Amino acid sequence: MLDVDQFRTKVVQPVLQTLAVWNAGMNSQSAENLLVGTAIQESSLTYLQQLGGGPALGVMQIEPTTCEDVWTNYIDYRKSLGPVVQKLSAGLDHSTDQLPWNMGYSVAIARLIFWRVSAPMPSAPNDFEALGQYWKDHYNTAGGAGTTQEWVANYKKYAEPTQANSST
Repeated sequence: MLDVDQFRTKVVQPVLQTLAVWNAGMNSQSAENLLVGTAIQESSLTYLQQLGGGPALGVMQIEPTTCEDVWTNYIDYRKSLGPVVQKLSAGLDHSTDQLPWNMGYSVAIARLIFWRVSAPMPSAPNDFEALGQYWKDHYNTAGGAGTTQEWVANYKKYAEPTQANSST
């Protein structure tokens, strides 16, 4: 497993800061915790391709069709967002090939997946039950194998110790 604190500070935080150039609402502690928890739950911050031969890729376990949909039906309609995401995508737009190797790009696409949801993201950054339920409802879906309880347990097991260490 990648070091969670390094993933948070070297990938998630810079991505959120970059996306905030487009819209300041992209960067919040709730979004940061949601993305860190999603990476832990989806890939154990270990796997770059879905186990069992599924199509999901990268630490955020994004399916190529979902990535393409984010570009085609969201980014392409927001001309000022395209260059911001391209900055994170090694200059390649609509590219799904880089989901496994470009963690920043995967995090950006995951943030946009959550951003497109009409239901507001939980505003309390430490309400892990609400964040886990938001992940379940809008990322994993009702038919997905993961549960809110797993998300919360994994976050508390792997991410909370690093938050405590990073604030000392």
